[in-house]
Amino acid sequence: DSCCPDRLEKAGFTVDVRPGITKEDLLLCIKDYDGLIVRSRTQVTAEVIIAGTKLKAIGRAGTGVDNIDIPTASANGVSVINTPAGNSISAAELTCAMMLALARNIPQGDASVKAGKWER
Repeated sequence: DSCCPDRLEKAGFTVDVRPGITKEDLLLCIKDYDGLIVRSRTQVTAEVIIAGTKLKAIGRAGTGVDNIDIPTASANGVSVINTPAGNSISAAELTCAMMLALARNIPQGDASVKAGKWER
């Protein structure tokens, strides 16, 4: 989704999007960055934070910050921010879909068809 990079660029920030970046590559480039935005896959360890000598903020796109070393960030004056309500609509949609599936016996029907039956 290009929404976040587009908004940051419109606000005057230089954006570098690197999905799938390795820890080694992150350690090499983080020294040049003022901010870092990650999803759950990227582990922001003490080593990464210490290497990011210019870091001012780490943003977590999503709920939770368990992939970010908060004590090291705090000790180095780096703010950590997350978006706890970022997936609320998706979670509500999934809940509604699961309730409908249960009400219509979809799991049982799926198991029946996979077993080679057609029990209506």
